[in-house]
Amino acid sequence: MKKWLAMMLSMGMVLTLVGCGHETKEDHSEHVNQAAAHTGIYKDGTYIVKSDPDPDLRDAVGELTLTILNGKITQAEYKGIQKDGTVKDSDYGKTNGKIENREFYNKAQQALKGAMMYGPKLVETQDVDRVDSISGATLSNKQFRQAGHKALAQAQ
Repeated sequence: MKKWLAMMLSMGMVLTLVGCGHETKEDHSEHVNQAAAHTGIYKDGTYIVKSDPDPDLRDAVGELTLTILNGKITQAEYKGIQKDGTVKDSDYGKTNGKIENREFYNKAQQALKGAMMYGPKLVETQDVDRVDSISGATLSNKQFRQAGHKALAQAQ
């Protein structure tokens, strides 16, 4: 009886592991197929698109410059632009040109650094929806995705 119970438990564990492995393989192949569907379907050119103003970011917008060559995304540069038209750079987070609140400035610069990674990730994945949000730059990710979808819609 103990031998039979041990054998049944062992078989159950094997079936569980095999089932999980199979599911992971299917999930992975689906992502590969999605990426393949996005490769080579775009018209060559350079597209510059802005997101809508975001009230959570004081009406700042995100701007994506996308270059497509041979149907593939070869360059992508994302930048944040403040309501007054200034590009978010090393001064982002300063007040009147000075760092008056170090914690606020550091958070702003962390967000800027994270947002700058979205363009290279898009070139790598070839799919806006596969660019993961980066901690500290989640609001920028929303704008990046919106601008990315607009740019790719123009390129189709």
